[in-house]
Amino acid sequence: MDYCNGVQSFINFTTSIPKNFTRDGIKCPCRKCENKKYLHPDVVMMHLLHKGFMENYQCWYAHGEVFVHNKRMGERVVGSTSSASNVQGVANDNSNPYRNMVMDAMRMNQCNVNQCPIIKKEPNADVAKFFDLLKDSDEPLWDGCTNHSKLSVVAQVFTIKSDHGLSEAGYDKIIKWARSILPEANMLKENFYAAKSMMKPLGLGY
Repeated sequence: MDYCNGVQSFINFTTSIPKNFTRDGIKCPCRKCENKKYLHPDVVMMHLLHKGFMENYQCWYAHGEVFVHNKRMGERVVGSTSSASNVQGVANDNSNPYRNMVMDAMRMNQCNVNQCPIIKKEPNADVAKFFDLLKDSDEPLWDGCTNHSKLSVVAQVFTIKSDHGLSEAGYDKIIKWARSILPEANMLKENFYAAKSMMKPLGLGY
């Protein structure tokens, strides 16, 4: 579990620095790519869970982290932004609770009670669905929306349905009304069935 948290912290740190990006994504520091390939952040996360970090990559120098000189101690120490040396002690990024929700569900799906091992084989369709949900947790509900993502709004409406015993027909009516007042290009799932299918990988049921 600590390793999964560490990978998530690496992705959070790397994607927070615009200069790390090219049109193809960010450098992948897994054992196979060794910072030689640019891949989408979600693919980089998958590689790190599958293959692990390349040897001796304790400072993320290819992803914006730098060494600073400690004059008092006469040695180099890692800058204060982040560090691979303490990556296992870093918690999830609390700025996006819905991304954390997906990561927690992914860990429960992949890990045993005591640890979260590196994934031993290529991700199957179920794992791919988790990465789709990670994208949905960051994708705005419509272009320019700053307070709701494609995933957050579905999770919140699910909560309202559960708290108030709303029927599926009632859910669909609310969604139909909401879509009518949202921008035309909104990403809100069109009905309960579509929303349930989207949330199914999280194991939440209704």
